[in-house]
Amino acid sequence: MPRTSIILPGFNAFATVERAIGSVLAQHDEDIELIMVDDGSTDRTPHIMRSVADPRVRVIEHAANRGISAARNSGLDAATGEFIVFLDADDSWEPDFLLRMHEARGEADAVVCGRVVVTNDGSTRNAHSARLGDMSGTDAALAMMVGGITPFPWDKLIRRSALDDLRFPEDIHRFEDQAVGIIALSRVGRVVSIPDALIHYHVSAQSLTWGRVPSVEEALSALAFIREELGEWLAVSGREASFDVCRTMFLMLTAQSAMRSLDGAASTVVASARRHISSGMVVATLRRRPVIGAGATLLKIAPGVYRWILLQYLRRRYSMA
Repeated sequence: MPRTSIILPGFNAFATVERAIGSVLAQHDEDIELIMVDDGSTDRTPHIMRSVADPRVRVIEHAANRGISAARNSGLDAATGEFIVFLDADDSWEPDFLLRMHEARGEADAVVCGRVVVTNDGSTRNAHSARLGDMSGTDAALAMMVGGITPFPWDKLIRRSALDDLRFPEDIHRFEDQAVGIIALSRVGRVVSIPDALIHYHVSAQSLTWGRVPSVEEALSALAFIREELGEWLAVSGREASFDVCRTMFLMLTAQSAMRSLDGAASTVVASARRHISSGMVVATLRRRPVIGAGATLLKIAPGVYRWILLQYLRRRYSMA
């Protein structure tokens, strides 16, 4: 059994997947298995995956495109390692990524690291979770709910047992990865969050995160998935308020995605997101994350001003219109 299983899904990722694969095979920690999942690509992605001559590598091929959640689930079904790490086909690792993650982990069950953000114009900056240090799995899950720990699956190393009976919902195409992350962290004993920027995260206007406008129904479905999995866990005093913050953030992010275009359909999405953010959710968010709560307030009362601020932020932060 390898110490770490790496799950790398790809769909029509010919331009970047070789870089991602190379960064895995260059790891100083060689106790790995790399499970690559081609999700029905129509370009040379499967050829690149199959051409890797390394006994630690396995390739799974979907006959048709089923979505990134299905690809990640196929990887999870095949994984045998003690720990799981996800890597997207357009990102890459520092050569000592795995060594430093395991060193930071110690006896913990999960590690969260920082990232190098590579924007559209090629500029870079380092970023990491707001919540750093050693914490319980419960505290980490609550921190992820309120934005204190990043929502990504690819900046985390986690014990496979936390994912044994947990899979990405394949009928939800936004926030499903954060939902799974929250649930998985709630199941472990200890989590370590470090600032070290060990992943190169390439921001693209065509990516799944930035390239499409999600529906409010997707956000609500992801929230329902969390509640279904964590019903009794959420019932503990104080946790429901954190879930209110999570609800607010999912709906705000949905509105933000729509505001990048704001055609007729996108305007409908924004209006629906605003309606679903209740005053109680805003109050809970103001108490736990005042800046985000202030943003939710502005989105409710002055969406035009909110959109103008958002577009300025995206241009400055990600070189993205």
